[in-house]
Amino acid sequence: MFSIIPAILFSPRSAWHKLGMESESNIRRRLPFGFVMALLPPLTFYWGATRVGWSITGTEQITITPASALPLAILFYCAIAGALVFIGYMVHWMARTYRADAHPIRGIVLLSYAATPVFLASLFGIYPIWWLALLLAIAACSYAIRLVYLGVPELLHVPEDMGFLYGSAVFLVVLVYVVLVMGATAILWQSVATPIFVH
Repeated sequence: MFSIIPAILFSPRSAWHKLGMESESNIRRRLPFGFVMALLPPLTFYWGATRVGWSITGTEQITITPASALPLAILFYCAIAGALVFIGYMVHWMARTYRADAHPIRGIVLLSYAATPVFLASLFGIYPIWWLALLLAIAACSYAIRLVYLGVPELLHVPEDMGFLYGSAVFLVVLVYVVLVMGATAILWQSVATPIFVH
């Protein structure tokens, strides 16, 4: 399940081809991958925000109290896991339009492996440096988008030209989900999980 990570990162075309050739039972066994990897961003966020902190002006470190960071980390995990499930189901819902072989589990597996760069980049959250985190986030998200476009034709068994359109539709769903999560975050920060900062 995790042994394919180097191939996904460094030779994605062959990795996706290998995944596309796997039986349905093997694809189903890969389902937990995304939900396990989704633990990395909340855990590194929790550690970095409560133990190390960050500096905006370059002078004092700002941290969040562990008690206020815990609900944020839990909500963070729920948002990531929800993204995998929601987008996986949307991949399935759009399958007929693109004549694809896509049930929800296959969609979740696609998103899970495509998001691998984002999951791994979150490891740098253990020691948060804002400019580095921003650069890594941009690079990881850009590569994840590329992985979606490469993975859709192979894993969902659609022609290359249809795969591009299908991948674009998946990318659009991801953007919609991100906007929804950002809106929900603003509401939850005000009413449910307000962080308590320590200077």
